Amino acid sequence: MSVLEFVRSRIQALRAQQHKLKAATASQNPEAAIAEVKKSAEESKPGAEQADEAGTMTSIIPGNYENVTGIRSNTMKFLTNFFGRHQLSKIFICFPDPHFKARKHKMRIISESLNAEYAYVLRPGGLLYTITDVEEYHHWVLRHFQYGGDEQKGGSIKDLWERVSDEELEADPCVRVMKFETEESKKVTRNNGNKYVAVFRRKADPDWP
Repeated sequence: MSVLEFVRSRIQALRAQQHKLKAATASQNPEAAIAEVKKSAEESKPGAEQADEAGTMTSIIPGNYENVTGIRSNTMKFLTNFFGRHQLSKIFICFPDPHFKARKHKMRIISESLNAEYAYVLRPGGLLYTITDVEEYHHWVLRHFQYGGDEQKGGSIKDLWERVSDEELEADPCVRVMKFETEESKKVTRNNGNKYVAVFRRKADPDWP
C-alpha cells in the first residue's frame, strides 16, 4: 500500500467513525455508538489502534475530517498552482527523501528557491516545520534557511524567516505529533534512530521604501 493510499484509507475510516458518533449523539445513545465504532476499528485495517489512542474514535471532531485530504503531486513544480499568496498557516515537511548522492541534491525539497515559494504561500507569522532522521540533511535545512553557518551569504532568504526557539518548540503540540505520532516517526523510534527538528516562522513582509 502506498503512502497516499494509506492516508486516504485512514481519512475514510475516520470520517465513517465520525458519522456513526454523530448519528448516535442525535439518537441520544452515544455509549452504544462508541462501542460499535471501537469494534469496527479493531476489525479494520492499519491504524485503528492509533485512532483509539488519539481519542478520535470516542469524540466528535470539528469538521469531522471532511476538511482534510491527500493528493499526489510535485510540490517542487506546482505548489503555487494549489495555494495562493499567504493562504497557509502551517507547512509540514516530515522525513523527506534525503537524496544522499550529491548529484541528487537538486531534488531535495528544501532549497533557497523553494523556501522562497514556501514564504509566498505561508502567511506572516505562519510556521514551516521540518523533521528528519538524517543529521546531514538537518544541517542542509539550516544552511538553506541561512541559520547554519551561511548567514552572511545573500541574506534574502533569512529576511523571510526566523528560526523558532527550542523553548517554544517544547510547548508546540505539532512538534510532539511529528516526533512521536506519525508512522515514519514511530518507525524511526523502533529503529532507535535520532530525530532532528527545525521550525521556521514566516516574517512579516517588509514595508515598501
